[in-house]
Amino acid sequence: MKNYSDNKSIEFVNSIVDDISKILPYIKVTSNTLLASNRLSKSSLPIVRIDSKEPIKALMLKFTENSVTIKSIVNSTGEKGFSKKVIDIILKNIDRQHSIVIDQDVSGGFWDSVIQKNPDYNWVMI
Repeated sequence: MKNYSDNKSIEFVNSIVDDISKILPYIKVTSNTLLASNRLSKSSLPIVRIDSKEPIKALMLKFTENSVTIKSIVNSTGEKGFSKKVIDIILKNIDRQHSIVIDQDVSGGFWDSVIQKNPDYNWVMI
């Protein structure tokens, strides 16, 4: 798989980053990975760990030229609707023929509901 270095893919990643920056203040994109959070670690990286000691909203995505893998969406703040906002951003910016990969579904039915509501996308559960 290629990295997201071609122009069309860079536009796709940039569009997601632009939209994510409207809901999360701290974003770092390296190689093919996006880390985003409402908190920074001591080393100034977005905290994306679900076991964070402080309540966080966070996201980790991995990109290829024809897919986005959702590694994690974390919301321990109690705020409703954060995951929906993230999914809406991804769906708005991804081509329907590209894959949306769900890595390690531990949601208890959230992803089944999202997939059922958006059947026109290429969903992959691993």
